[in-house]
Amino acid sequence: MGLQYEGEDKRGEGKIKMREVFLGLDLGTQGARVVIADREGNILSSSEDVFKKEPENPTYWWEVTRCLLGSGISRLGRDNKILSLAVTSTSGTVVCVDTRGEPVVPALMYNDPRGAEESKILNRHLKGLTEKLGYKFNASYALSKILWLKNNMPDIYERTRFFLSPTDFISFKLTGRMGITDHTNALKFGFDLLDYRWPAEIEQLGIELDKLPEVLAPGEIIGGIRKELLDEFGIDYDIPVLTGLTDGTSGQIASGAVRVGESSTTLGTTLVIKGVTSSLIRDPLGRFYSHLHPEKNRWFPGGSSNVGGECLEKIFPGENYKELDKKIKDLIPSSLIIYPLVREGERFPFVNPRAKGFVSGSPSSREELYLGYLEGVAYVERLCYETLSGIGVRTNDTVYTVGGGSKSLIWLKIRSSIMNKVLKRPVSATSGMGVAILGASRTFYESLDLAVSKMVKIDVEVEPDRDLVPLYEERYERFIEILSERGYV
Repeated sequence: MGLQYEGEDKRGEGKIKMREVFLGLDLGTQGARVVIADREGNILSSSEDVFKKEPENPTYWWEVTRCLLGSGISRLGRDNKILSLAVTSTSGTVVCVDTRGEPVVPALMYNDPRGAEESKILNRHLKGLTEKLGYKFNASYALSKILWLKNNMPDIYERTRFFLSPTDFISFKLTGRMGITDHTNALKFGFDLLDYRWPAEIEQLGIELDKLPEVLAPGEIIGGIRKELLDEFGIDYDIPVLTGLTDGTSGQIASGAVRVGESSTTLGTTLVIKGVTSSLIRDPLGRFYSHLHPEKNRWFPGGSSNVGGECLEKIFPGENYKELDKKIKDLIPSSLIIYPLVREGERFPFVNPRAKGFVSGSPSSREELYLGYLEGVAYVERLCYETLSGIGVRTNDTVYTVGGGSKSLIWLKIRSSIMNKVLKRPVSATSGMGVAILGASRTFYESLDLAVSKMVKIDVEVEPDRDLVPLYEERYERFIEILSERGYV
């Protein structure tokens, strides 16, 4: 049951016991989600809503979020006490607010192409910073968009009091305290994670540093939820709001990979690979960047491939993947070698804007072609980890895996056998769960490591098939040979 709190029962039935719980709010690009979990990681309440209009309107985000919080909290029951609330959202999106905290223009979303030219200026002007931290600016970075606003919409720039991330904006609406961010969201705003300051060189570009938020570590207390919101939610006690995280780092926490040597793969539309190191690892080729760990003594290096479940959506549209999974069991391994890229260009495990996918061999059936694409994604996943290892990111023999692709048990077996690693799939690895765990680590447990060990539950563990490992080793070597022949590696 956990630590107990005693409070007055307003129904006149004496004192009631209250169990500690932690609330995580995930503001996505298509909607918002609320997760409330207890100290053992059990989800007590979960609710979500899809944005039906104006997905770039921060005021609308708040309207949806406010309703979700009310409904989520109302389902909790009176025997639970919320010890923390933290927010996560996309990184790189920019919210411009005035002196009252009101948005002065629709949010510049992370995938907004404006700022592409400005990113080139930043890479030249802030070369010292990019070499120091091991990344390069592109259009997805918040600072690129801010410089674009400065150059193309000077009136909006002048009216802006603070440039915030979506996480920062929602935290402000909850607490009334404006101009606070965390160091994971601050990375794409150009924050120096090593010296822990805003570089003075940014001001030389005409961007005032006082328009950028104060940076705290994730999990620091911003303030309490505003009294009028507590009344609206039917809460008669204070709830601290903590600085949050980017959705990627929050998802990694929820996966369970937070200690040095651990790693996680998110297999969704694309592959996202993340590790944990004790020091900053720089990639001179710019294939990945590193977030600073919430506890500042570790780093989260990671990269995103253009390969992933998207190949199934493109090559096998509308088909029943569960049925295909059943049909390929006796076909493993396939005779095919596939690089499952369905768009032009790759960014990790190698950078090549003109790279194209390929199929080597002739499939005997639709089912074998499907199997070949599952294997191809796993070959890329293995190469990603070998690439990280080659520049100093050491990972152990276990990979925590999340994302829609991890729901396929046969794909887990294929990936495990190709990488020769154990795969562990958590019960709940959402970004909302990640910030709930972060909150628990700051208000109940002594550390993030301890909170993760107590709250992340593994529901599936898959070991490599010893008969398949040598067979896939031969095929993987051929996969690398073909990539080399094409000049990709």
